[in-house]
Amino acid sequence: MQIKRLYVKNFRNIREQEFCFHENVNVLCGNNAQGKTNLCEAISLCMGPSFRTSRQSSYIPFSLDNSKEKCVIKMWFTTSFNTDSENLIEFTICNNKKEIKYNGLAIKSALELYGVLKYVVFIPEHLNLIKGVPECRREYLDSVAMMQTPVHLKKLSRYNKALKNKNNLLFGINFGDDLSVIRPQIESWNSVLAAEGLNVTYGRLKYFSLLETIASQLYNELSGGEELKLKYYSSIFDSTELKCEEINGLYNEYLERLNSSFQRELKMRYTVLGVHRDDMNLYIDNNDVKEFGSQGQQRSTALALKLAEAEIIRQKDETPIMILDDVLSELDAGRQRFVLNHIINSQVFITCCNINDVKELKNGKVWKVENGIFTEE
Repeated sequence: MQIKRLYVKNFRNIREQEFCFHENVNVLCGNNAQGKTNLCEAISLCMGPSFRTSRQSSYIPFSLDNSKEKCVIKMWFTTSFNTDSENLIEFTICNNKKEIKYNGLAIKSALELYGVLKYVVFIPEHLNLIKGVPECRREYLDSVAMMQTPVHLKKLSRYNKALKNKNNLLFGINFGDDLSVIRPQIESWNSVLAAEGLNVTYGRLKYFSLLETIASQLYNELSGGEELKLKYYSSIFDSTELKCEEINGLYNEYLERLNSSFQRELKMRYTVLGVHRDDMNLYIDNNDVKEFGSQGQQRSTALALKLAEAEIIRQKDETPIMILDDVLSELDAGRQRFVLNHIINSQVFITCCNINDVKELKNGKVWKVENGIFTEE
C-alpha cells in the first residue's frame, strides 16, 4: 500500500493543506505540539481507528463552530495488488456526525477498513512492551495473531468470557459454603478454559516463532551486532514446543493443572493459571532487557518488534504503512541511520523534534512543522 496524496481540513490544529508524499520515507520535524502527530493520526483515521484514545469531538479545533465547520480528510492510495489504480478514502465530521466513504461508497465504520488497509504504528507508549506489565505483551501477541487470522479473536473472546464467569464464582464464595457443590462448577469452567486456552496458546505461538526470528534479525541489524532473544513463558506448560498431534494430552495436562489449583484459588479468589497469566520475556546478549537494558536498547527492542510485525503482514499479503512517532530520540547515530535508510519495504512516516537527527536521510522528504503548517524542506 502507498499513499499518493492527502488532503486535510479543520483537523485538530491543521487548518487546510494538501500533501504529496514520498514513496519511501516522510519525516515531520518540529517542536512539540505543532501538529506532527496530528497528521499521522489523520492518516490512521483513513485506515481504521485512531491510534490515539481521544474523543471524536476533539478533532475539529475549539476555535471553530462545530455546527458550521466540517472536518475533512481525503486519502488517495494504491495497493500492492494494483499499483496503477488510485483508491480514495473520505473521512468527514460535521455536527459531530462521522461519515466515511471508500471509493464513493459509504461504510458504517472505520473498523471495516481495519485489516484491509493495514498500518503499523510505533508511539512512545509502546515502550510498555518492554518496561510494562505482562498484560501489555500478551495484548501485543494477540494483536499480531488477530491481524493474521480473525479466528484468534473468537477464541480469545470465548476464553475471556469463561474466565470472567469462573472468577465471579470464586469471588462469590463465602465461608461455610458447601465446596462439594462449588468445586464441580469450577471444574466445569476449567474444561472450557483448558480447551479455549489451548487454542489461544497455539495461536500465539504460531506467530511468536515468526516474530522471534524476524525481530531478532532486525534488532541485530539495527544495533550493529547485538543479539535479541524472545522467550514465551507459559503458566501451564513447561515447554512451548507444542505439537498438534499431542493436543489431547496437552488438553488433559492443561485441565489437570487448573483443577489442582483449586485450594490456591480459594485463597486468592481468582484463576491463578492460564493464558491470561502468560508472558513474553526479552533478552539482549542474554541479559533481561526490562531490568538491564539501556533506554536506547529498550526503544530499539520495541521498534524491532513493530518492524517485525510489519514484515509479517507484508509476507502474508499487503505492504503496510508505517507510522513511527518520536522514534529517533534516545537512539544513537547508527540506529537513527538504520531507521531512516533501511526500512525499504514500506512507506514510512517519522516524527521528530531535532532536524539534526535526519541529516543522513538518503531517500525521502522532510517537512518542517509549525503551528499546524507543513513546509517541505
